[in-house]
Amino acid sequence: MPGLPALLATCCVLAAAAASAYYAVRVNTWAVMTDELQVARLAISIAQGGSPLPEIRGVEYGANSQLYPLLLAPFYGVLSAPQAVAAAHLLNALLLASVAVPAFLLARSVTGRAGAGYAAAALSAVTPWLVLSSTLLTENAAYAAFTWSVFLCQQALARPSPRRDALALAGLALAFFARTQLVVVALAFPVALLLHEIALAARRDRSSVRQATVGAIRSHRVLASAYAAGLVLAALLVAAGGLGGVVGNYAVPFHGNLLPDGFWHAAAAHLDQVALGVGALPVALSVSWLITTTLHPDRREAHAFAALYAVLVPLLVFEVTSFDLRFTPGRFIQDRYLVYLVPLFAVGCVAWLADGRAHARTRLWSAAGAGAVLVALLELAPGKAQVIFWAAPGAAFRPAIADASAWLGLSTTLLVQAATALAVVVVLAASRAPRFALVATTVALAAFGAAQAGYVLERYVEPSMIVHQTGPRDWIDRAVPGGSSVTLVPGGTDGPVAWWEAELWNKDVLRALQVDDGKTFTPFPVLHASIDRTSGRLVAPHSSRYLVVPETESRFGLAGADVIARRSSLQLVRVQRPYRLAWSTLGLTRDSWLLPGRPANLRIYGNRATGRRSVVITLAASSLAARRADFEIFTEDDTVRGTVDPGGARPPVEITVCVPAGGHADIWLLSRRGTRLEDGRVVSVHVDRLRVSRPRPCGRPSDVASQVAARR
Repeated sequence: MPGLPALLATCCVLAAAAASAYYAVRVNTWAVMTDELQVARLAISIAQGGSPLPEIRGVEYGANSQLYPLLLAPFYGVLSAPQAVAAAHLLNALLLASVAVPAFLLARSVTGRAGAGYAAAALSAVTPWLVLSSTLLTENAAYAAFTWSVFLCQQALARPSPRRDALALAGLALAFFARTQLVVVALAFPVALLLHEIALAARRDRSSVRQATVGAIRSHRVLASAYAAGLVLAALLVAAGGLGGVVGNYAVPFHGNLLPDGFWHAAAAHLDQVALGVGALPVALSVSWLITTTLHPDRREAHAFAALYAVLVPLLVFEVTSFDLRFTPGRFIQDRYLVYLVPLFAVGCVAWLADGRAHARTRLWSAAGAGAVLVALLELAPGKAQVIFWAAPGAAFRPAIADASAWLGLSTTLLVQAATALAVVVVLAASRAPRFALVATTVALAAFGAAQAGYVLERYVEPSMIVHQTGPRDWIDRAVPGGSSVTLVPGGTDGPVAWWEAELWNKDVLRALQVDDGKTFTPFPVLHASIDRTSGRLVAPHSSRYLVVPETESRFGLAGADVIARRSSLQLVRVQRPYRLAWSTLGLTRDSWLLPGRPANLRIYGNRATGRRSVVITLAASSLAARRADFEIFTEDDTVRGTVDPGGARPPVEITVCVPAGGHADIWLLSRRGTRLEDGRVVSVHVDRLRVSRPRPCGRPSDVASQVAARR
């Protein structure tokens, strides 16, 4: 009776969604930058501009994976940014669990049995990759989109028709716009089509490859026309040098040496990591099913999926391994890029179990062989996998396996191999009772997946992604009038985190200024600004009334800036336009160090009125300094000398200058002793902070000098 399997599968899927949602909605921080920031800004752009075209900071951006931002855009349209992120996390749990629907349809089509569909639905939905629900990563939407694409392609291969061809093309587009990486499905589809048609034609009437190919084109005129048009367009783009624009930011990974050193070993390790994540058994059984179906293609639906499986699995492993070896720091295995293998393994596994006693001999020897090869390949899995839970959820359960093996007195590899071999033996023994084998294996694998998901969510999400917050994170949006445009001006001595969070949690942050080639901390488009030291202006192509600047900015200070909000090391200021400067510096490093023996200049601007300015300078020395660092601050009329203790900051130094209206006055800073930092640079003292007072009436030069001397 189908009612019980349906009920069990539904309960598994709902439990998976509920468990991941419980943790995901409580997450109030981010895991990976700037990936999550990119998704948020794309969603905000859609919500505010109403266009699905990818834009960030008002400029076209090469991110074609727009499905997920499009799904999040309604949240950003009606909610605050923190509320939208919480809603997105809840949606993630539903999106990941929704893979059960295409997995069910695919397995039912492949096997002709609804029970197998329910089993595939449960195995695809209950996995350690549920932890991705706590992030704003495109895998959340791409996981189900990929499976829908494979199902629609399988339907087109199994029963050709113009309607199914059109649906398959729609599925390819869905996968591509869900995640650009999945362009591999479009590359694999025609290859799978030819394999499928050639194999069936050769078995049916011993047709030649040419005849089978012609027959495939005639059966799929819509697909053939679409791919022919695509090839013509690709040729034109190659001629124009714009083919990379099709995949946007992902053009770079397709260039260079696609087979770096150590590729084959790394490819096996990548496959091992996903195999361990799904419990190993689905991999062995799905490979056995592939071999059996290739040798005995009893059903077109099964053979169509086998052709897709045979092309997609190695192609995905190739793509991800090549990327990780060339672009991932430390050649770290990011198995989140291979999560799409999980439903393929699940469908192949349940198809093997559901086939019963059909072709028993082929099924048994191929299963035993596949299991033996997999056990041998597990030797290539990293002994101590690096755990970055959002990048490699499949490896995040490895510490638990290591603890279990230590408790049993076994090596981790031996424990995994023994469990895999035992599972293969149990399934082979249960092959005489296929219904029991299907139910028992599904329950066992779903339980293992649930244990992994629970372990990863509790161990990694709970302590690192649910943090105490002080004050509202959307502090910028709250401080400016509705509809205002806020511009970031990255700088200062702090790192990028404060800038990432200012842009992630505030929808009104729409632009960023890069001042004189300073740091921007993100790969997003910036507006280039420059300091005009002669006129005392900050020259920018766009002037917002609201700027976010660092409290530790040492390149320039804005005149007439009113601080209206502060958060962490940043301050939101309302400024007059055009941007006038109170002061600027020349000769400091980007992170505000003086170089030994090289004077730096601090220029104070008079702007519209003559006035006396008190300049307060806070200096510090590196903790690596072997002795006290000397400094000298001087103007035409005054000089201040002193030293700074290693690793410390001295009390602020104050010096006074009289600045003419429309002109400027110069102050010089000099230090002669150098200290070598850990990055190899030799520096002297650090300018921690500069503060310039509002203008006051200038006295006679002698009066000013006496006042300065008295303060010292």
